[in-house]
Amino acid sequence: MHLVGMVNPPTSQYAENWRNPLGRADWLRASFYTDLGRTLERGLFDMIFFADALAVPEAADGSYDTTLLTGGKGSIYLDPIATISLVAGATSRIGLGATLSTSFVPPYTIARQLLTVDHLSGGRAAWNIVTSTTDAEARNMGRESIANPVDRYDVADRVVGTVRDLWRSWNPDGLVLDRDGRRFADPAKVHRVPAREGEDPLSRGPLTLPPSPQGHPVLMQAGSSSRGRDFAARWAEVIFAIGDSEEQMRDFRTEVHERAARDHGRDKNSIRVLQGMQPIVGWTDADAAEKLARLRSQISLEDALVKLGRLLHAAEPLDPRAAAVEVLAAHRGATGSVGFEDMLASVSARRRYTVADLAIEQSMNQLHPQFVGSAESVADQLEHLFRSGAADGFIVMPALYHSSFEEFVDGVVPELQRRGIFRTRYAGDTLREHLRE
Repeated sequence: MHLVGMVNPPTSQYAENWRNPLGRADWLRASFYTDLGRTLERGLFDMIFFADALAVPEAADGSYDTTLLTGGKGSIYLDPIATISLVAGATSRIGLGATLSTSFVPPYTIARQLLTVDHLSGGRAAWNIVTSTTDAEARNMGRESIANPVDRYDVADRVVGTVRDLWRSWNPDGLVLDRDGRRFADPAKVHRVPAREGEDPLSRGPLTLPPSPQGHPVLMQAGSSSRGRDFAARWAEVIFAIGDSEEQMRDFRTEVHERAARDHGRDKNSIRVLQGMQPIVGWTDADAAEKLARLRSQISLEDALVKLGRLLHAAEPLDPRAAAVEVLAAHRGATGSVGFEDMLASVSARRRYTVADLAIEQSMNQLHPQFVGSAESVADQLEHLFRSGAADGFIVMPALYHSSFEEFVDGVVPELQRRGIFRTRYAGDTLREHLRE
């Protein structure tokens, strides 16, 4: 089983994280991130990765007041490259993932920044590939609006292809370092980016860096729309998936494996599909249930409705008694993410949510699967999904920083190890080696 920790304070998936007295609030200090990295490395996680967006989320009228007043997701984002560089110096084995947008960051910059971290960390870097989704991000980057999803993925294909070409612009033996022969590098083994017919090059290369200890950073992506799934099948080594049921999880994993083999000639065993989940771990099942109840009690329905209205770009207050599927249908396209909106609609329909139900669940866990119980009970659920072929592992999204991660590492990880389905030590030094175990 593979485990990845997702970090995006001040909220993570639980909207009241920043208000909870058990949560750390020093997320503008280096120690917040170095402590997290060390905790997850102690738990032998494959990777820690940092989410990112390029704007404070806005309402329909362009206001960011709701996000900032409520401490909503996206109100704070540190630069992920700087953050993983910090964690790299405080750890020695855990993988380090940074989110970078193909819509706004030039391929050469992406390639050089990530390969730099990959070298400095000894081969532990990963790129969480996103296309960005909102007009607010576009305006911050000097554009009037975000492109449509299909065009964004078309651009992303070109950007990722160019980044990979840049990472390969040096042969593995291109850096010679022949002191006596006075030859630093072999120019014949350093190349420009190959030309593609009918396309203007996004970069000509070569990169100013040779290959890293793992060759190049690992590619990670979360795409749940049809176009997103094809993109993941073409490029991703780690896929961040969200399934509302065991059947959905298994169907998704099977589909991307089939697409990867059929359409792109890839070995499905080179792809790790990890399902997002929020663990609520207690000493006993009853203790965990009480913990969940306390977390839910901190959520105000009034605030949750305001946040949901901002997410859906609703011009008027939402009716809490209305059917969630109808309200979601009326605000299609508001988030900019087809896959995310498909998930909201699917879950709301299956669970017959009202708008009030949807607002509370969105504030609690963003409708991600939630595993509640003792360490043994949570391990039971993870083991079942893993052994049934629904997932190669999990993206762990904490309710609270850092206690949710600490409870998982101290309770669930030893239980998974006892069952023989999780490592007891890192077998290799690089992230790609961790993922191949």
